[in-house]
Amino acid sequence: MPLTRKKLLILVDWFVPGYKAGGPIQSCVNICSAFNTDYDIYVLTTDTDHGETAPYPGIIPGQWLYNGALNVHVCYLKKQTISSKQIAAQIAFVNADIVYLNHLFSPLFVVYPLWLLYRHQLNGRVVVCPRGALYQSALSLKSYKKKPLLLLYKLLGIHKMVTFHATNQREKEAIEKHFPGSSIVVADNLPKAQQAPFKSLEKKPGELRCIFIARIVPIKNLAYLLQVLNAIRQKIYLTIIGPVENETYWNDCRRLVAELPKNIYVEYAGPKANNELAGLIQQHHLFISPTTGENFGHAIFEALLAGRPVLISDQTPWLNLQKENAGWDVSLNDPGGFESVLSSMADCSQQQFDAYADGARAFATKFISNNKSKQPYHILF
Repeated sequence: MPLTRKKLLILVDWFVPGYKAGGPIQSCVNICSAFNTDYDIYVLTTDTDHGETAPYPGIIPGQWLYNGALNVHVCYLKKQTISSKQIAAQIAFVNADIVYLNHLFSPLFVVYPLWLLYRHQLNGRVVVCPRGALYQSALSLKSYKKKPLLLLYKLLGIHKMVTFHATNQREKEAIEKHFPGSSIVVADNLPKAQQAPFKSLEKKPGELRCIFIARIVPIKNLAYLLQVLNAIRQKIYLTIIGPVENETYWNDCRRLVAELPKNIYVEYAGPKANNELAGLIQQHHLFISPTTGENFGHAIFEALLAGRPVLISDQTPWLNLQKENAGWDVSLNDPGGFESVLSSMADCSQQQFDAYADGARAFATKFISNNKSKQPYHILF
C-alpha cells in the first residue's frame, strides 16, 4: 500500500445520521465502510435530513468532523445558508484525487460541481453515479426540469469529461441511451454485510403480517399494494414505514386504506432510522415492495438479511427469487400474481413460513459471500 493514500471526496445531499432519503445514504455509507482503509475519504453534505427543517443535533456545521465509526471525515454545510461558494471552497480545500457525485440533478451537489469541471476549476477525476435517475420511471417525474438539464449536459460535453458509475447492466444501458460514447464502469451497489441474529415469528394459517418500507412517493407504488389488498380475504396486517414526501399521493393512499375491507389492518408507523429496520422487519412475515423502479433496493436486501421472504415487482435487480425460495418478483402488469402470493402466504403454516425465512436468509448470506463488487470500484477510483 502506498504511503500516501488517494483522497476520495463524496458529495451527497444527505448522509448519516440522516436516514429519510433512503437508499442513497446507505449506498454512500457502504462505500465508506468498504474503502476507508484504501482511501482517505471525505464526505461533503448538508446538516439536515431529507424533508426536515431542523438540523441534526450536536453537529457543528461547516467544519470537517471525524466519524470514527466509518473512519471518514464529514463536513455538514448548513442547509439554510448553503451556497455554491461554500461548495467550491470545500472541494478546493480537500483537493481530492477522485470526486464522486451522486444522482444527476442536485443543483449544488452535482450540477454545480460539473459546472466547475467544465470551467476547469475542479481538480481530480470525476465519477458520476446516476442512482437510477435515468430510468424512465424516474425521468417521468418533473421531466420539465430534468430533460433540459440532460440536454445542457450533452451540449457542454459533460458526459465526455466524467466516468459514469452504473450500478447494474440496466443502468449502463440507460446511460448509453442518453449519453452515447460515455465512459462507464459497472459496479454493483455494495450490500450491507452485517446480519442481525435470526429470529423466527409465530405464523398462524389465515393471518399474515406484512411490512412496506419506502418513501411515500408514487414511484414506490404504495397505492398499487393497497388496491391489491382489496381482493384478499384472509386477515392481513400491514405496517407502512417511511417519510411522506408527496402529500397528495399520501392522501390518495389514505383514501384507499379507508376503503379496505375489515379483514385488512393498516398502520402507518412513520419514518424509522436504519438501525431500527431489522428488528421491525423481523416482527413481520413478509416484506412487500411493488416499486416501479429500484436501482438496488437496500430495504429489500435488509429484509432478506433479516430472514424474511420478499414480494416485490420485477423492476429491481432482485430477480428469480422463487427459485431460491427467498420470495417472489412479480410483474406490475399482473396484480393477480401479487394477490396469489399474499393469499398463499396468509394460508401457509409455521413450517412453510420457516422454510421461506430460511431461504431468504440463505439467499442473503450467499449473496454476501459470493459478492465481488469491491473489485470494479478500484477501476472507478
